[in-house]
Amino acid sequence: MKSAISFSLVYGVAVSFQGANANGRVFKPVSVPIIKSQAIPRQKRNPLDVLPFFNNEKLDVAGTEASSSGSSSSTHDDASPLLLRPWIRLYRGAPKVCIPHTNIDIAFTIASAMVLTCIDYGSAQLLQLAGWPGKSKHTRAVAGSIATIFHSTVLVLGLGAALLTQKYDPSGMMDEHPDWWQDGAHALIEFCTGYMIYDAAVQFVADRWKKGVGPVLSAADYMFLGHHAATSLYMVSARLCQAGHMSAMILMFTGELTAPIMNVLRISRTAMKEMTGDCCGRSWLGLIGPYAEYLFALLYAGFRIVIGPICAAHLTYDILLTKKGRKNVPVALSTVWLLMVWGVLFGSIPWIKTALTILQAGLNTGDSTVSASMGAE
Repeated sequence: MKSAISFSLVYGVAVSFQGANANGRVFKPVSVPIIKSQAIPRQKRNPLDVLPFFNNEKLDVAGTEASSSGSSSSTHDDASPLLLRPWIRLYRGAPKVCIPHTNIDIAFTIASAMVLTCIDYGSAQLLQLAGWPGKSKHTRAVAGSIATIFHSTVLVLGLGAALLTQKYDPSGMMDEHPDWWQDGAHALIEFCTGYMIYDAAVQFVADRWKKGVGPVLSAADYMFLGHHAATSLYMVSARLCQAGHMSAMILMFTGELTAPIMNVLRISRTAMKEMTGDCCGRSWLGLIGPYAEYLFALLYAGFRIVIGPICAAHLTYDILLTKKGRKNVPVALSTVWLLMVWGVLFGSIPWIKTALTILQAGLNTGDSTVSASMGAE
């Protein structure tokens, strides 16, 4: 601005001194328009910019450019939240193997299932070194809980970063987001789908296999397998129609947020009820058990009574009752989605009652709290 004004003044003075030329003719000074300064409006910043794990300082430059173009690929990793970058890079680095006649990649899903299986069986070996009995169903159950804690913890962190950096639109199209976000979302959804495959194959088939009979499953086991199948159907169909992915992600987030503390509680109960003596970390697991139980009951009741129904109601309105939602997601598919969502919420009523009973009793650091059953394992 200062340089433009200086140029105007210098140019005006120079023309004035050129009043006469060689022929004696006089020129009128050339007037130069004055350049007025204009205030440049400050760009509205995302409040999450101050949180380095959800964003960084370069978001305004690269992020805006990537979002506005909606296309280009994205060498703009600086635009993505720090917690989402590992997912983006892993997804881009993985080979792509698609379901025939679709663009649905399953390579990252299969790789995720294999990684979680390795964590499960690797944890079982470490547990035996720590004093847990080998070839025990209780050791296997605790190993499964460790794999679940890993899955839900890293998944919730990634989902939180992804959901907080884009406008929440349950029925929105995938291609409305920048490329880096699309890759991160695909990775998170595939990772969760891989967990469902791992959990069904290892926890419900391999660990319950009887020679000559096959897997011996209880009614509760079939219920969990049905949940896994419904969840996988939701995630895969959202990727197939390229819309509704955010609805799947918010359900994944609210569903998995309580999983780490639930599995800490499961490990504590297994150690206190099934193990004896000083093995298996019973001394410290017995101490944290009551706190884990109370915290889990508090979170479970809050999410199932308040947050879950609010998310489901908004999802129902956006996907089924708006013109955009019916256009992006086929009505038949959205109807199936909503039946599954509300079915899970109503199906959790018995466990909600148990959670409320624990909360009404208050925190009890005695042995009775650890042995109380939530029925949600």
